Amino acid sequence: MRLLLVDDERLLLASVTRALRLERPDWIVATAPDGIEALRLLRSTQVDLLISDVQMPAMDGMALLRAVRLDPELAKLPLILISARDDRSAIRTGMASGADDYLTKPFSTEELILAVESRLRRLEPGVDNSAQAVALWAELKEVLTEREWEVLAQIGLGLVTKDIAATLKLSPKTVSVHRQNIMGKLDLHNAAALAALAIRASIT
Repeated sequence: MRLLLVDDERLLLASVTRALRLERPDWIVATAPDGIEALRLLRSTQVDLLISDVQMPAMDGMALLRAVRLDPELAKLPLILISARDDRSAIRTGMASGADDYLTKPFSTEELILAVESRLRRLEPGVDNSAQAVALWAELKEVLTEREWEVLAQIGLGLVTKDIAATLKLSPKTVSVHRQNIMGKLDLHNAAALAALAIRASIT
């Protein structure tokens, strides 16, 4: 399996590449410092999955995402965005523009591997992505309380704690407790991961 990791932070590229090669020695990991170099590599070599930072010079991750989705040869390439911005509106923009997943920095090697393997499983022959969304929706319905479900839906819409509290007529502290409970039940570690999950499950 061939990955292309795109980020202008050289230390991050080196550390993530080293960790992935250690944990998944059968993966081939190539790197690029910006979107321009990434596009050149994508058009000249075989890549199975693209992982790109959002904020980069020359061509940022959103511009790279648009270029990939507009290229007939690359349009179906799985793409995971990474960003230091724990911003739900940015997550929704990225997912709505065609990103398959969204991770916020700092992320662990385990989180990245889980995101990659989850995306690749959805590409296996015979896998129905719409059916997977329905199954995820049903699983979340079973695990979460009605109030937690409502909070997760609001997170997926890009609302922050005070806005969720106002919408659901709860205190900000209660919303925070619900969010922590949801994260504990789903083994997620930040609001960005919750928002991406809500969008994938079509909760919003």
